[in-house]
Amino acid sequence: MGIIYGPVPSRRLGMSLGIDPIPRLICTFDCVYCQLGKKRYKVRGPEDVTEPFPTPDEIASEVKSALEKHDKIDYITFSGSGEPTLNPRLGEAVERIRQFTQIPIALITNSSLLTRPEVFDAAASCDLVLPTFDAGDQNTFVRINRPALGFEIGEIAEAVAKLARVVPIWLEVMLLRSEKFGSNVTEEAITGIIEGIRMIRPHEVNLNTCVRPPEEPVDQISGEELDEIRTQMEDSLPEIPIMIVPRRTKSQSKLRREEEISAEILSILAVRPCTTTDLTDSLGVNPAEVGKYLARLADADKIMRRVHKGRLYYAISKD
Repeated sequence: MGIIYGPVPSRRLGMSLGIDPIPRLICTFDCVYCQLGKKRYKVRGPEDVTEPFPTPDEIASEVKSALEKHDKIDYITFSGSGEPTLNPRLGEAVERIRQFTQIPIALITNSSLLTRPEVFDAAASCDLVLPTFDAGDQNTFVRINRPALGFEIGEIAEAVAKLARVVPIWLEVMLLRSEKFGSNVTEEAITGIIEGIRMIRPHEVNLNTCVRPPEEPVDQISGEELDEIRTQMEDSLPEIPIMIVPRRTKSQSKLRREEEISAEILSILAVRPCTTTDLTDSLGVNPAEVGKYLARLADADKIMRRVHKGRLYYAISKD
């Protein structure tokens, strides 16, 4: 798949033009809730990656081309199919994009590499950073995020706290329970997360749960439980806004030609599974048309169907 995907409707960022700046499915974590399933490679840093990274010029060129086609983009977002800060020239890519657009640049990161000065500086050059913080203690961190060797949640939290002093931070907390992996919604786990948030002092906290289907046996928590945890956090952290991530955002994107729509569907599904409604919102194409393209792609074995919590999702076919 290409470097650029979308624009897609983000539940946090409006219409987001996504950038996947790394070789596909490479990450420092193997989170139990990951919608892309087990990573092909789990690494400690870019020095462990043998495949080439997209260069800043390649990234900027694709972003510029995408901006010529789409006029309603709220954020340009580094995210994708693994950990985007693995790209050792991420800061240069941000600088190149700023040469031709004033659209704000966001970074969605699992926070793991922010302890490295060069990664910290790259993140600080963005307009908004959305780091992950799913655990306030090492045991829960290892069970839920399954990091590569050498990562300590305390050191990561300190780096996120330092970053929050120089760039707006929306801290994402993914809440879940699992018979196999345990939970981060126990009283002890939530207390640990609250203490971590107190130390980090982000500009906002986004509470989330597993809306999209993970491949591991993980369950989302209910809306009522999310509300209870938000209230608990608000009582403990009155100076920090605690938000629950909204379910969906509608798109204004319009595509017309069949090959464009099929290619866009594949680029979106390469990053995250989607329902027909998700794709309808993203593409600006009616549900019947989207269903037609999905059926053709499924018949060609380019995508697969997955049912999660009674909802039908589509995902890119595995190699």
